[in-house]
Amino acid sequence: MILITVSFLLLIGFFLSENGWSLIGTYIFAVSSVGYFANELKKSRLGNIGNNKDVFDHDIISLRSILQKHNIHKIEQIDMLINQINEEMPRLKLSEKFLKSFYTISTVLLMPMLTLMIKWLLDYEDGGIYTVMLVVSLCLMVFGLFYIIKPLMEHMLDFNFRRMINLKRMLEDIKLIDFL
Repeated sequence: MILITVSFLLLIGFFLSENGWSLIGTYIFAVSSVGYFANELKKSRLGNIGNNKDVFDHDIISLRSILQKHNIHKIEQIDMLINQINEEMPRLKLSEKFLKSFYTISTVLLMPMLTLMIKWLLDYEDGGIYTVMLVVSLCLMVFGLFYIIKPLMEHMLDFNFRRMINLKRMLEDIKLIDFL
């Protein structure tokens, strides 16, 4: 979705700017660079660790050695760690706090102001219906842009949350492999 949006914006920029070909060339260079570095990263991981199963085994072995350093040898201790992670995880979900404030602001402030502005435009403007259609479409575009950006914001803000989920899953895997 983001790639389609960026492509559309670049094509509009191509037609509206004098240096449209350089803009298209920059876009092609950026896409090919990302593809090249992703491929190099994948080859490096395969060369150093192996495939996904090898990465999983490597992560489990590393976590086992960390647990042994801290004298965690019983299933009750691992359950206690999992319970602590469950208690900590809701505090790490930062995107919910931010998005809740956005939803509150948009419903409490923006919607009544938009309604009043639409009423004013319909009452006092000559071509009010066209202006109202423009305002409504602009608001829909802003909300659409928000829902495009929302997953990126969640990805950035909830980094620690995802790491804790991953740690919890790995502890549960160790519990299943070693103790059950």
